[in-house]
Amino acid sequence: MNELHQQLSDLHVSCCEHKAVLPNLIDQSIIDQLLLNIFNAGGLLQSPEMKAAIFNDLWKGVKIGIGADFDTLDEDFIQALRGNVSQFSDAKNYTMLRELNAALIKADGTLATFSEFQEAARKITDIYLKNYLKAEYNLAVTGGQMAAKWKQIIANKDALPLLQFDAIIDTQTTEICRPLDGVTLPVDHPFWNRFYPPNHYGCRSTVRQLAQGTVTANDKIPSADIPDMFKTNLGANSLIFPTGHPYFIR
Repeated sequence: MNELHQQLSDLHVSCCEHKAVLPNLIDQSIIDQLLLNIFNAGGLLQSPEMKAAIFNDLWKGVKIGIGADFDTLDEDFIQALRGNVSQFSDAKNYTMLRELNAALIKADGTLATFSEFQEAARKITDIYLKNYLKAEYNLAVTGGQMAAKWKQIIANKDALPLLQFDAIIDTQTTEICRPLDGVTLPVDHPFWNRFYPPNHYGCRSTVRQLAQGTVTANDKIPSADIPDMFKTNLGANSLIFPTGHPYFIR
C-alpha cells in the first residue's frame, strides 16, 4: 500500500494550488457504518453503499463541469462517461477496503479491538474520502467540462479548424502546462491526443478554437512532463478518469 500512496502522492503533487470545493462530502454515518460492518464481518471486499456514495459525489462533479450542455449531449457519450466514473468509484472503493481490512490486524499480528481498528481506519478514510476525493472531484468537474468541449470542437472543426492551448499563467501555473501555452495546431493534429487538457490533477488549462491563426511549426512544438496516466485525450476517449490510474491497475 505504501507504493500505491507514493504513486498517488506523485500524481497530486502536480496540482495547481487552487482549492476544489466538494459540495457534499460523504456522510460520516456511511463511513461509521462501513467500519462497523468491516469489523463485524472480519473484512469486506465490497460495499455497495460506499461505492454509491463515492460515485454520487464524483458524478455531481461531472454534471457541474458539463453544465447546461448536459441534456444536449448524445446518450451514448453520457453513458460512457457515467460508466467510467462508476468503474473508477468501484476501483477506489475496493482499494480503500483492502487497506481497511488490513487495519484489522495490528503490527504485532494480533487482532485489533474495535477502538484500535476505528482509530487506524479513520486515518485511512480521511486520506481516501477527504484528501484524494477532493482532487478526484476537481478532476471530475474539469473532465466533464473538457469532454463536453471536445464534442463541440469536433462538431465545429470545419468552420474552426485550429486549437490553441490556453494555460492560465500566474504564480500557481505548473511547469507541465506553462510551456504549452499558445501552441496552435489543427484539431486533428496528434498533439491533442496527448496534450488536450486536463494534463494533471488540478489542471486549469483549456483550449481556444480558432477560425485562423499562426500554426506552430512542428520543430517548435514543446513537450511537457505529463504524468503517464494523463497522456491521453480524455474527451476524445469518452473518459473522465484515465484508465492508467493506480486504482485501476492494482
